[in-house]
Amino acid sequence: MNKIITQQTKTIATVFFLLSAMFVQAANPSVLPLSTFNARYSFNEGLVKIKINSQYGFLNKEGLLVVACKYQSASDFKDGYAVVKADNKFGIIKHNGNVLVRPQYDHIENFQGDLALFRKDNKFGYLNKEGKEVIGANFDFALGFEGDYAAIKKNNKTGYIDKSGNVVVEPKYDFGLNFTEGVAPVSLDGKWGYINDKGEQVIDFQYDFASNFSEGIATVRSEGKAYMIDIEGQKITKKGFDNISEFKNGHALFSLDGKFGIINSKGRVKVEGFQRLMTSSNNLFAFQRNNLWGFMDENGNEVITPIYDHVGDFNEGMALVKLGDKFGFINDKGDVAVPIIYDSVDGFSDGLAAAKINNVYYFVNAFGEESLALEMDVESKPERIIVHVNQNKMVFLNGHLTASIR
Repeated sequence: MNKIITQQTKTIATVFFLLSAMFVQAANPSVLPLSTFNARYSFNEGLVKIKINSQYGFLNKEGLLVVACKYQSASDFKDGYAVVKADNKFGIIKHNGNVLVRPQYDHIENFQGDLALFRKDNKFGYLNKEGKEVIGANFDFALGFEGDYAAIKKNNKTGYIDKSGNVVVEPKYDFGLNFTEGVAPVSLDGKWGYINDKGEQVIDFQYDFASNFSEGIATVRSEGKAYMIDIEGQKITKKGFDNISEFKNGHALFSLDGKFGIINSKGRVKVEGFQRLMTSSNNLFAFQRNNLWGFMDENGNEVITPIYDHVGDFNEGMALVKLGDKFGFINDKGDVAVPIIYDSVDGFSDGLAAAKINNVYYFVNAFGEESLALEMDVESKPERIIVHVNQNKMVFLNGHLTASIR
């Protein structure tokens, strides 16, 4: 009987809560939802994205809005440029907010070297850093430049061009990836091999798939298994794996029969039999044991005891960790550098990481010091948006934080 009364009480409470929420929403129909504001992004080149009233701009480390919030989306800055979207079209802005390319394209990628890939009217071409179309939109598909060449597709066949737009390998392959370390993986008649920049076959077409080379090693697939090969096309290991990741710092992850391990560039298995492993940028590999995460070195030596519910890779010597429902950061010695008190965090970049508690976004350094705090006032309305920047209340007007309220 008590169980039935308890259930009825829960049901009544739930209905009351829903009705109360509906009443509050009806009483404040113009209050902006908190989802229209977001500052949990990473600093790059001294600037970080911020979303106010669902429009994106950029802040500097002093909390000044240096690029107005007027874009539907924005990439991070890279080499002084960012891709932005307005009126459902893409363009490019400079670090100072000046427009290099007005939004007019269906798609643009960040500059890779001196050229940026664009798509317009379902054709692909390339822009230079003056915003000019130096390689016209003549291709059915294309990849961004990697080094001196880029893969392009015409008449459903893949070839390669140089930075002047000259065809260096005629489009005759079914598909291909960009050149790395002097060769490109291409497919023809259902099999993958490798060619050089003269279009000459250097590794036979014999694989079901082939990856780019990294650190002199590529992963190829044959009969459902993954193998390592060197630049001469020789197998480094005769044993096949379910999968092998890209090599970084002389090591890669592999999976086999539902377990994970680490293999070195000589094909020697260093670690195996783990539940889960994460790729590493510094040879400290996150591993899972008994559903908890820690870190080990490439030889399997435990460096940080697995006590965390979740971890991320190290960036700038710091890795995000989760305990329960809270996040913080540890250094590569395992010491907690940023207290595990935040509801969510982003990785370190430019010396800072975004961290959020309740509705306040902070930027913290590697010592756990909060250098910037951002929050949208809960009473903000479309016609009057208030943003707290540190201790200041700022009015958001026409894409700018233009006035201070005392």
